[in-house]
Amino acid sequence: MSKNIALVDANSFYASCEIAFNPALAKRPVVVLSNNDGCIVAANSHAKALLRQFKSNQPVNGFKAAQVGSMMFQPYFKVKHYLARYHTAVFSSNYELYADMSNRLHRLLSQFAPIQQIYSIDESFLDLSGMNECNLTHYGQHIRHTIQRGLGLPVAVGIASTKTLAKLANHLAKQQPQYQHVLDLNALTPSVVDLLLKQVAIDDVWGIGKAHSQTLKTQGICNAYQLKTLSPRHAKQRFSINLERIIHELNGQNCFTLAPQAENKQQIMTSKSFGRPITSLHEMEQAVATYCARAAEKLRAQHSTCHTIGVSIRTNPFQQPALYYSNHYLQGLVSPSDNSSLLIKMAKHALKTIWRDGFAYHKASVILSDLQPKHTLQLDIFAPQYSSHPKADQLMQVMDQINHKMGRGTVKVAAEGLAGQTDWTMRRNYCSPRYTTRWHELPTVC
Repeated sequence: MSKNIALVDANSFYASCEIAFNPALAKRPVVVLSNNDGCIVAANSHAKALLRQFKSNQPVNGFKAAQVGSMMFQPYFKVKHYLARYHTAVFSSNYELYADMSNRLHRLLSQFAPIQQIYSIDESFLDLSGMNECNLTHYGQHIRHTIQRGLGLPVAVGIASTKTLAKLANHLAKQQPQYQHVLDLNALTPSVVDLLLKQVAIDDVWGIGKAHSQTLKTQGICNAYQLKTLSPRHAKQRFSINLERIIHELNGQNCFTLAPQAENKQQIMTSKSFGRPITSLHEMEQAVATYCARAAEKLRAQHSTCHTIGVSIRTNPFQQPALYYSNHYLQGLVSPSDNSSLLIKMAKHALKTIWRDGFAYHKASVILSDLQPKHTLQLDIFAPQYSSHPKADQLMQVMDQINHKMGRGTVKVAAEGLAGQTDWTMRRNYCSPRYTTRWHELPTVC
């Protein structure tokens, strides 16, 4: 019995989250910016159509691509006035909103299949095997309508016998209007599937990197069908075993299993650029403490502890070389811990080891590594008492519960700094309200 694997992917997820709470934007171009409102990282279909017109060098209201260039991944300040001409809605990245909408999306999707593999913030694989008597195209439309009704998010559904083919089906469902955002390759004849694969560029095949795609093109392999007909043995010898598996998947042989649950992370990193350069150790300690607290929160969410903490700092790499400085420091814990207070103390010690006066720092990172499940924790009689004391665990649990209910940062460690005294934080001048996670930012209906 052939497998039925569905990939459900939210369309232009960041932009769609903004539109879900402001439906008036549905017919306008919408873009979302990166950290510190730097570059354009997401765009809805109207903004993408504008990009295609720019790239094809066609006049758009009197302007040409040669004058504007590509907006996607361009620094915002370079295209700000052009965006305004087309009445584009511009938003800063609202990560708290996007993360919560992602969790809601995946929870809704989990009801449609016994096995779900969350692949990314806006993608899930669903195992629909055993539903051969069901019209899966209709089922895919039911999934779409449920997500649209429940969250206001548009999604596309691709169904096939392997994960690679499901990704291609999802891509085709988005690109070709006749499928109405749902495509079941298993319902088509092999000849029709091959015709569709010929329409998929090699760059759009899941798992094909830029370097491999360029080499494949030099050998005349420019689309998914040509890759499908390539010898798996040749692919393994010339490229990698991963490409061999992709070819098998394109031919309907399952090589990438559908894991029921995502494995816990083996490393947790929190890293952000500052809204302005930091020149004092006190402010850098606040930044490192804030990043460390966020990483510890993620650590507790997956019920793990860490044995090693690392801190890195650097100045702006694009400034004069004489003014550049970068360093990092790793420090081991006597006993693994998930306690924010202990981890912040260790992070501040690591920071002082690498801190140098006289520099304007641009970015800091905190990395928690050597992770292990908390239930396997081997206690150490020489470890600091508060790292493994039951009251310390209770304190962290209460803090996480309050922050989950009332919004992140409601309760925090004093070392993170007080509200209004941390103007080094990331710039987000166009940030929308956190509609779903902050009581005082709930949407209102007049």
